[in-house]
Amino acid sequence: MMNSMTFEEQTKKIVEVLFNDLIQEKSRTCFRGLQAKCEVRYQGLRATSAGTFDPAAIAKTLQRLGDEYNAEVEAKVQGILQEENMLKKFRETIEQLSRNSGLEYEQSFLAVAVKLFKCLARSAPAVVEPDLLIQTINGNPEVRGYIERQGGWENLGNREGQHNS
Repeated sequence: MMNSMTFEEQTKKIVEVLFNDLIQEKSRTCFRGLQAKCEVRYQGLRATSAGTFDPAAIAKTLQRLGDEYNAEVEAKVQGILQEENMLKKFRETIEQLSRNSGLEYEQSFLAVAVKLFKCLARSAPAVVEPDLLIQTINGNPEVRGYIERQGGWENLGNREGQHNS
């Protein structure tokens, strides 16, 4: 990683952009007040990117990965929302689906995590916070190592973007 942000800081920026995009998408139909709250909270995220690190581009790449994942993710959403320890259940569900996908674990983990996060955010936007996905990604040393072997988040986005153009 060639910029001054840590892996954790980069992950936070990416997930906040992803979350803000989900809220804006949802707000077009029925959550106008929540959108205004989130716009103030995440104001200027895209403008703060340094060097080649573009959290918006990386968030779009992660969304594409999640959208391509064909697991039965939506069926798991209600079970996660009903759990007292949502973070633990979220991580367990991602692990279960990622390990059984037949894809490379780290890429599958990211795809499942983003897809599941999107489903949760759409189902319960008042309950789901970006920290759920931030902590899940930052807490997985295998995924972190995979992203770092690609040269950081910025190269993951470039690499994936080339395959999905």
